[in-house]
Amino acid sequence: MKKIIDLHPEDYRTGFRHSRLIAMFSFFFCLTTSDIFSKEIEVCTDQCGFSTIQAAIDSANSGDTIRIGKGIYREGMISISKPLVLEGSTGATLDGKKEKHVLDIRSNHVVIRGLNIIGSGVSDTSEYAGVHAEKIKYCVIENNTFEDNAYAIYLAETEDCAVRRNISTGNAVNEVSGGNGIHLWSSKGTRIEGNELKKHRDGIYLEFSSNLKIEDNISHDNIRYGMHFMFSSDNDFRGNRFENNSAGVAVMYSKNILIENNSFENNWGDSSYGLLLKEISESILTKNSFIHNTVAVFADGCNRNYFTHNELKDNGWGVKILGNSESNQFVQNEFKENVFDISTNTKHSTNSFRENFWDSYDGYDLDLDRFGDIPHKPVHFFGYWVVVYPFLMVLYNSPVVNFLQAIEKAFPIVTPIDLEDPKPKMRSHV
Repeated sequence: MKKIIDLHPEDYRTGFRHSRLIAMFSFFFCLTTSDIFSKEIEVCTDQCGFSTIQAAIDSANSGDTIRIGKGIYREGMISISKPLVLEGSTGATLDGKKEKHVLDIRSNHVVIRGLNIIGSGVSDTSEYAGVHAEKIKYCVIENNTFEDNAYAIYLAETEDCAVRRNISTGNAVNEVSGGNGIHLWSSKGTRIEGNELKKHRDGIYLEFSSNLKIEDNISHDNIRYGMHFMFSSDNDFRGNRFENNSAGVAVMYSKNILIENNSFENNWGDSSYGLLLKEISESILTKNSFIHNTVAVFADGCNRNYFTHNELKDNGWGVKILGNSESNQFVQNEFKENVFDISTNTKHSTNSFRENFWDSYDGYDLDLDRFGDIPHKPVHFFGYWVVVYPFLMVLYNSPVVNFLQAIEKAFPIVTPIDLEDPKPKMRSHV
């Protein structure tokens, strides 16, 4: 028979505490080993450890930090194939000499910080960038400035990277030769925060990318779109500003998108939109501001989306929604000073409008519930026909159109659309 050893409860607790201490020590030792043995390497144009960045990278160990002093480093493409931190002092400039990528990242856990990155190559067959990363995870690209690059930042098949507080000025002359500010292809879990992007083809471009957080960026004066994404579902973008682009934002062939608290302003031109939605479904658009755009929101093939608490002011068209868009809801939005609040090319619609404020509403509120007692018809006779036949826009404000609009007010039955807001809000809250 085995002898039973009787231990006091305090002995059990002591042994347990020792075991926990040993386990915790082992964990933190493994976690911090790379930090303990990592070192800092200096690169400068004067006398110090290294005079070229590539030589410093080649000699570094994983986890090392390479500090780059003030000066211009004309090295062509610099390749990073191990986990490193590249951190620049004020005035540290990397010049790609118009060859290929300026920095090419081929390792997980790489940080690029505080550098001026200029002069990527330009090609009709390759997407050369200031920073290029492919098939890696956990990269951080922050507090850099980019100038005269085809693409500023290009991420392909990456995961869980962060791109934040960078400033990029592109060199795009037209849509064909120009590249994008931040370009993601088949990437997941990226955070794009606090960047300023201008003079690119598209400020931000996303394709086949998901679970992204795009927040507090400014994208302006780009040749095509402030942001453009396709086949990229399950993404959020909040608090961004898209101004003075040929078109603000194009969201295409995606679903489950949150578009919240963004500003779309001064995107003005013959075929310009604040927000273009093409084949978008099951998404939420809330608390956005659309001011002075040719078309604030253009919806083509969009279904089951929810628009609420948005301000649409001083646009040519507030919402232009085509007949192939169904079951969208517009609730508690503000329509003010638009030439046309709503336009469509179909006589029958499954889209619903309710409790919106319309500055063109001339109804009354006898029961004082702050909603109009009679429905509001936001699609007017001329607004319908100008969508069907755009050339009729030359007649806007002509005597014949003014006459037809007067008849429409007296006899609303002449309006060929069944769309209406049954409970329009009487007062604006914006």
